[in-house]
Amino acid sequence: MTTLARTMLRDADEAADVVEDVLMRIHDKAPGFRGERGLTTWVMRIVANRCRDLLRRRRFSAGRPEDMDPLADSGLRAEPLEGWDHAIDRERMLAALERAIDTLPQEQREAVVLRDRLGLSYEEVAETLGIGVAAVKSRLFRARGSLRAALRPLAGG
Repeated sequence: MTTLARTMLRDADEAADVVEDVLMRIHDKAPGFRGERGLTTWVMRIVANRCRDLLRRRRFSAGRPEDMDPLADSGLRAEPLEGWDHAIDRERMLAALERAIDTLPQEQREAVVLRDRLGLSYEEVAETLGIGVAAVKSRLFRARGSLRAALRPLAGG
């Protein structure tokens, strides 16, 4: 929940507030949970909707990548080319990846975070975002293509 909220909002304090709010909402709404959808999907959808509500109220600011710890926050892997200084290249690649994710349209960014960072299934991502599985796959395809293009200069290509 925190990872999704922090990724969407780019503000740790605001993300903590969202998680607290969502936990209270879950507590209040738990008796009405029918179990038709998975618990994770239900919770992530609530988090995503709450974050979208906040984003509508303010202009999205991704923050400065320098303020983030890409190794601790990303959850994504970057494998440097052999012969490079691994520690430097890993940090540089992850910081570039964070900047590239920040430039994605919100719909693509949400799909990437839910699927690749949080490890939800396509079906869970679709349910969380309120769209079909085909739309999730389409968003991920476009997002990953944009990320590859943005990171290509770092890979020497």
